[in-house]
Amino acid sequence: MAKKKFRGPELIREIDDALDKGLARFLINTQSKLSAASPVATGRLASSWYVGKGVPDRSVAPERDAPGPVEITRYSGKITMETDWFLSNSLPYAERAALDPGYVGRRGGKTPGDWYTSIENNLVRDQERAFDFFLRKVK
Repeated sequence: MAKKKFRGPELIREIDDALDKGLARFLINTQSKLSAASPVATGRLASSWYVGKGVPDRSVAPERDAPGPVEITRYSGKITMETDWFLSNSLPYAERAALDPGYVGRRGGKTPGDWYTSIENNLVRDQERAFDFFLRKVK
């Protein structure tokens, strides 16, 4: 019976790569879900969800006088497990829009205000799916 070659360092690199890809997928998908579900008057709230490395990104989309297209700003660097990552919206009314039952997201919902809660309640499931997708490929 032939001995299998020890692949420890190679396996660690494959796992690290899978974790980086899983985290990137999770962050990008969550940013997209938040943007797609945000209440829209002018599109500024939906366009102001940003990914931050190490600290929240305090950027906001420019003010608008009329409704405009929702534009998601993608994180331009490489997303890796080396640090903390943040999804943030720094508009002064973002927290109220996410948590106040008077705000109805674009996807509707059973009760006003549940657009954000439904995304938040599914984060663990979404994270598991994102990581599992890439970790299953490690052999």
